[in-house]
Amino acid sequence: MKRRVAIAGSLTILIFVLMPIALILLELRGQGIFMITAILTLVYVGVYVFGGVPKLIIAFIYGFITFMFLYLLEEPYHLPFIIIGTLLFVLNPLSGFESYMESKMNDEDVLPIRISIRGSFWPFFSYQKEMKNFYHLPQARKLYTKKWYLQLRQLTTLFLITLGIFLFILGINNIANSLDNFDWINFFIFYNVVIIFILAFFLYKKGFTSTFRTLVISLFLPIIFLIFISTFPIALKFSLAGAMFLIGIIVGVIELIKYFQRVAYDVYHYHDVDLQKEVFANALFEPLVYNESYILCAQYKIKVDLDTFQKHFHDILVYANYFKFIITAYTYDKQFVELHADFHYRKKKRAEKFKAFLETKFKSEIPLQVEEDPNKEFYEKNFFHRPDYIIARAQNLASLLKELEIKTKIIVSMIVYFELEEELEAFSEDHPVIRLDDLSEEDYLTVRVNIPTINVDYMIESKIREVLLSLMINHGKFVRISVYY
Repeated sequence: MKRRVAIAGSLTILIFVLMPIALILLELRGQGIFMITAILTLVYVGVYVFGGVPKLIIAFIYGFITFMFLYLLEEPYHLPFIIIGTLLFVLNPLSGFESYMESKMNDEDVLPIRISIRGSFWPFFSYQKEMKNFYHLPQARKLYTKKWYLQLRQLTTLFLITLGIFLFILGINNIANSLDNFDWINFFIFYNVVIIFILAFFLYKKGFTSTFRTLVISLFLPIIFLIFISTFPIALKFSLAGAMFLIGIIVGVIELIKYFQRVAYDVYHYHDVDLQKEVFANALFEPLVYNESYILCAQYKIKVDLDTFQKHFHDILVYANYFKFIITAYTYDKQFVELHADFHYRKKKRAEKFKAFLETKFKSEIPLQVEEDPNKEFYEKNFFHRPDYIIARAQNLASLLKELEIKTKIIVSMIVYFELEEELEAFSEDHPVIRLDDLSEEDYLTVRVNIPTINVDYMIESKIREVLLSLMINHGKFVRISVYY
């Protein structure tokens, strides 16, 4: 993977280094040839990086076939073969050969590049990604529950990809045919191609709403361009273009504000009998509990009723989203709301500023307790390993299957571990287990317990409590719970 990035990066840098040299030293025709070569090289570099070697070879074959026909035939015959070339890329008749190459090559050459968000803020960006996915869940749910919606998205995505490829080949062909009368305005078509592929990506990933937002923002530059090439008087041109530019900036700022305001909180809601608290734990935080950088755990005790707090909760989530910390849970004990948040280890001052924000919001003094908890012992003790939390998580995952109209029986899968073989054997007499040797060490034995059940809340709770009781009797420790169908 690193080799692929190194090769692609070197070629990209080389192209941008040579570009000013070519523009200075070459005549107009030479500049056109260089730009066509540079654009095609960058496109194939993108295919190589994001698609792998097999896709690069297939794309090169289709491109070479299209190029030969356009090169050998007269210009009046180009359009039909541009359409044929577009269909080659879209229909991929060599998919069998591509699959054969993928089976023979190493994963390094086949798998698309995996962009990993690292750095010390990676837990927040991973959480933000989970939050955005949950925010777009209503549209994603339609893919499973409404066949017409799925087909509409697929057909529209396919149409945009086809249109993008067609316009790209057409643009390259037009530039090649007009080298003797080369005009840099011809390259504006590639802006449209890029926007079309971005729209196809957003439609595939997020749905029509995000695609429409992107389309609106992308329209301002072409409109300004059309104003400048129009026959309007100069004063009117600059007035209209300036107005459109200003409107575009305003729309961009509004969309940026809305981006931070698009927050979500998927909740594990339950009543903890032992603590005598109503709990609202953050389900989106669950996969990211253990990390090395968000270890400052803060608790804010707010004297407010639950309804009032929840009216302001969206503003709290927006604040956290903007300043890159995570609301992990909040609880209510009929008198106080206790808000829990995890901050980056270098952002202790932000915890204090958040306290001031809450005091302004609720107009009262709010006690703050902040401590470093790298092992997340507090979260385990108060939420993560509480029986009611475990049950709420399973029921939450099971309800998601209901929403997707998946009505089969489910399997509640629990990963647990034991320190002694005798304790594991005693536990396995009541509950069949699957040993997980890859997750086991010398001092503990990790196993998976699969519990088949119908997708009814009280049945799920009953089955889980039975396993947890057996775990407690045999000194087992809970690790994680998942739900499958």
